[in-house]
Amino acid sequence: MMRQDDLIRQSVIRDMSEGVMVLGLDGRIQTVNPAAEKILGRSAEALTGRKIATAFYEYSENDPFNQAVLDAVYDPTTLHRHLVPFFTGSETRQLHMTTAYLRDGDAPVGIVVVLGDVTELAELKIQYAQQITVLLDSLVTALSTAIDERSPYTANHTRNMVRIGEAFLDWLDATGNPHRFDADRRHAFLMSVWLHDVGKLAVPLSVMDKATRLGDGLERVEARFERMRLLGRIEMLEGRVSQEEYEKRKARQVAWLNAIRRINTAPFLTEDDVSVVQEMAQARYTDDDGDAQPVLSPPEAEKLLIRKGTLTDGERRVMQGHVSATRRILSQVKFPAAFAMVPDWASEHHELLGGAGYPLKMSGTSIPREVRLLTILDIFEALTAKDRPYKKPIPVERSLEILRDMAREGSIDGDILALFIESRAWEAVL
Repeated sequence: MMRQDDLIRQSVIRDMSEGVMVLGLDGRIQTVNPAAEKILGRSAEALTGRKIATAFYEYSENDPFNQAVLDAVYDPTTLHRHLVPFFTGSETRQLHMTTAYLRDGDAPVGIVVVLGDVTELAELKIQYAQQITVLLDSLVTALSTAIDERSPYTANHTRNMVRIGEAFLDWLDATGNPHRFDADRRHAFLMSVWLHDVGKLAVPLSVMDKATRLGDGLERVEARFERMRLLGRIEMLEGRVSQEEYEKRKARQVAWLNAIRRINTAPFLTEDDVSVVQEMAQARYTDDDGDAQPVLSPPEAEKLLIRKGTLTDGERRVMQGHVSATRRILSQVKFPAAFAMVPDWASEHHELLGGAGYPLKMSGTSIPREVRLLTILDIFEALTAKDRPYKKPIPVERSLEILRDMAREGSIDGDILALFIESRAWEAVL
């Protein structure tokens, strides 16, 4: 005859809105309430008396469910909680499971499994997470577009890098390459590409868009040379210098100014260029007040003596500071766990394997593969770009040879570069 407390217990279990399944110490299912029947898609009649070891093992999808029950069997002192999928044979549900030993006084008499169907809640969470991700993606794209379009000379830089990066990752997938990215890693990597130059918001346009060595300073130099010419003519007309001396000075000034204009846009300087700039930096002329003034100011001479490119050492440091600014800006963003590495990957794209990069001087294996790939994309796009005012685009084959040289000298990853070259991913853009 059933004890009264057993009758009460069974009545409570039967009427619970949560699913309840009770196992005996021998592992056989003793009780399955109506809520559990509905959740599990099995009748109590079909389950009662069966061992848990065989009741739910026909589908491999239910391995986490079975393991959760076994956790309770092996550890009777702990209340176990799990969120697991359960396949009914027609659909997969998300179950919240609580498992524990059922006791009569101090003696264990069985195991109780309480089930809650949280499928709808899980789906809502997934939808919410997807909406947040879509919002994040759209904000990232908008921000990146704003950064690029801030300067007409880099308007397509990031967009091209993303398209080439997508084509490369697609190629890894299509070829079954062991280095291919899973969906989450791909998403995080491409977000890093979109955001890698966000720190350029902190770089003055006078540096970022500097197309020539003097930048907007050429007009001041030209105005000074015109003043020198007029002052020299006045001296001649007033009889303070001969016409011959005036013509000699004027010819020298014309030659200097022509040299300045040529050097200002030259891809690199010759030794003759350096000599003429140094000569002008030491030369003086007499101003309206009779004071001696330099033909070129020290900052102007410094800019004209840039051997290659258009930036002085100070301007280059300002430009290089954009990666530190990228890290500072992105560290303020609370990225979801799947994108936690985005600030690091985005801000390390100027690090080089040999330790000569910046800003952290990272080297070797401390630089993640994602960053190594991002670096190759950044260099390749910069070399082949058609919209840079300070250089002409370099043909693809020559750009690839430059990258091969960098790989041989140990600056970039040769294995990733070889895959990149094999993929021809740049054809998505060029």
